[in-house]
Amino acid sequence: MRFLEFTKAAEVVVGFVLGVQPGEDVLVVRDTRVAEFPGADALVEAIASAVHTRGAEPQVVNYVSRPIAGMEPPKVVSAAMKSADAVVIVSTLSILQTIAATEALAAGARVVMLPPARYIYNSLDLLYRLMPTDSGQLKSMMDLAEALADVFRKGKQVRLSSSKGTDVTLGIGQLKGFYNPSTARTPGAVTIIPGGQAGRGVNPGEAEGRLVIDGSASPMYRPLRDPIEMIVKGGKVIEVVGGSDAQEYRSFLADLDDPQVYLVAEVGVGINPHARLSGTPLEDERILGASWVAVGTNFHIGGAVKAKIHSDCVMLPPLTLSVDDRVVLKDRQFSVS
Repeated sequence: MRFLEFTKAAEVVVGFVLGVQPGEDVLVVRDTRVAEFPGADALVEAIASAVHTRGAEPQVVNYVSRPIAGMEPPKVVSAAMKSADAVVIVSTLSILQTIAATEALAAGARVVMLPPARYIYNSLDLLYRLMPTDSGQLKSMMDLAEALADVFRKGKQVRLSSSKGTDVTLGIGQLKGFYNPSTARTPGAVTIIPGGQAGRGVNPGEAEGRLVIDGSASPMYRPLRDPIEMIVKGGKVIEVVGGSDAQEYRSFLADLDDPQVYLVAEVGVGINPHARLSGTPLEDERILGASWVAVGTNFHIGGAVKAKIHSDCVMLPPLTLSVDDRVVLKDRQFSVS
């Protein structure tokens, strides 16, 4: 039954997002834990069927699941990704921040990542709310995402503040910007479903201030019970304070035994009106008017760091975000004209 429920969404992903053509090789990447989560198997089946219907060749590859987002898939999966015309990622955790994904894009593969299965587990209705059933749902966010991406692309410094105590400045300009264009129809293009975000890599060493994280912090995969305060100096998180959630997050980072996990890697804003707080970074960082700062890996946005984690830390609205002293976001309202 769920296969039929995802048919329209699969057709949008394969036809509109990727623009799959007859004769192309399309790789669907999943892992061994996907079957444990409601809806994930059905989504994989629907995607493969939509590829076949368009006259292309679907291949589904299944690898042993990884415990942490951003860990490399097996070499054979990496090789398959590089040889495909298009790649649909439906894995337990994100593999976009991997060498495998970077090399696949460099080889010309078109890549889309769908909601990973662990996120579905935490929010069973996520697919039904956020998977697009017509192209109009995606097109409506494209203009704002592109305009925000242009602001980040031209900017040199971001300031983020809130009444809850966030006040941080972040240098930008050295690393790549990013946004969800809603489509990945040209060689080397990548997007994420659900759409609705834009941001920029943070210059290494150029972050100062305080972050008060009140939404979620991966890989905890749940809404926070109490805020996590991070003190940032010299581009790194030097202190994590707060209640039980802060203690859990601090212990998680420390247990990785990798000094690079404290690097402030990126900053961005969410613009998806359908997203809501679920404890899943893929959705939380897209909440309309929310912002996030990520720590750890920046390899995927042109940096030199491949840490043991790429952790997205989400701050809920109301927030104020300025780029070069120009207010771009204030209390869920954007100004990009």
